[in-house]
Amino acid sequence: MSNSTGHGNGDGPGGRRRRSALATVVFGALLVVLSAGVVAFLMQAVGPLETAPEAATEQAEEPTMRVVTAREYFEGSGKREVLPGVPSVAPSTPWLKLDQSMTLTRIGVGSCLGQNQPQPIWEGVLRLEPRPQLFMMIGDSVYGDIKSPAAKELVQAYRDQAARPELAKARQAMPFIAMWDDHDYGRNDAGGNFSQKGNAARLFHDFWQMEPERPVENGIYYARTYGSEGRRVQIIMLDTRSMRSEFQRKSDSFKHWGKFEPIEDPERTMLGNAQWEWLEERFQEPADVRIIVSSIQLLAEGHGFERWGNLPLERQRFFNLINDTGARGVILLSGDRHSGAFYSGKLANGQTLAEMTTSSLNRSYAPPQDARTPERLSQMYNQENFGLVDIDWRQRKIELLLKDIDGETLDGITVKFADLGIDE
Repeated sequence: MSNSTGHGNGDGPGGRRRRSALATVVFGALLVVLSAGVVAFLMQAVGPLETAPEAATEQAEEPTMRVVTAREYFEGSGKREVLPGVPSVAPSTPWLKLDQSMTLTRIGVGSCLGQNQPQPIWEGVLRLEPRPQLFMMIGDSVYGDIKSPAAKELVQAYRDQAARPELAKARQAMPFIAMWDDHDYGRNDAGGNFSQKGNAARLFHDFWQMEPERPVENGIYYARTYGSEGRRVQIIMLDTRSMRSEFQRKSDSFKHWGKFEPIEDPERTMLGNAQWEWLEERFQEPADVRIIVSSIQLLAEGHGFERWGNLPLERQRFFNLINDTGARGVILLSGDRHSGAFYSGKLANGQTLAEMTTSSLNRSYAPPQDARTPERLSQMYNQENFGLVDIDWRQRKIELLLKDIDGETLDGITVKFADLGIDE
């Protein structure tokens, strides 16, 4: 018997409805596929549409101490010029950054690096075994004394230094940190009243690719701490330029050992009140060894060049601050003098203060020997030199070494942890 309704072959009304619904579904699916294909084609051809500015996602703030290239530093952060109309003076590749969890055992130190003279001393630094984990430039990393309103002399000095192949090789091999002295500050012997100090600070931070920690006219001092408890090294970089009062000049009749003489004036300052308060806070932070960098000498007597002794009340304030805060393990480093030497003194509590002056890296000359005074432990070395701070955590001692252009030892002193108050 046949099926009179036609359901068997689908020719009835119900079959036609099912075919119509199926066609609608298939057609819709084809439209979806075709639409996706068209969109993909257009996206490939013209790229993604830009989000309207008001809907753009706000970018996360960059970390302040990340190592960046000069291009990132200025374009990525919006700092397109270091001074009006002056592009970055930084080297084209970033300075290396030392992991602050690192236990320090060898630190290199140098000052007074002329950008227009050969720099063979870097070969002597790099052939050391072991090589310094960190190198500290502690003043006069360029000679760019400013004579023009646009600071073009200092700008050019940094550009020339950035192009030096010897320095480029050194900075690709080890991390650097830096502090300025007078010639990268912008004027010989200049202090806090120097009108170009803001421009000089901007150029300094740019060249070394450092983010300023405060308005640049207020000083560039900073501190870094490396290592963990029991082997923690604090490095304090003092700014002896930005807030410093004028030194007292000698009469023209006597300048053989320098142009300045001590003056006990309580109104004159070496660091300025804000930096003194900051330093007291740093001394209260935990550290086993504290390396304090002052571009000019702290302990030296017997000369009238730039030194803390020109403001004896300020120098005594420094000694008192170490004593009163209970800071231990203090080592002093200085440059500026175009000669190297070692010095030692005692605090009121009996703690030893040792100072190494290291200068210069490539601008040596033979200044007159300072008058020999009790705090100087060595002769003065006038040839090119750099310094090493070797920390022996097992033997509980620190060696301060002066090295010549080939990396050979000129002289050195050893200071026991116990003498620095570390092992009391």
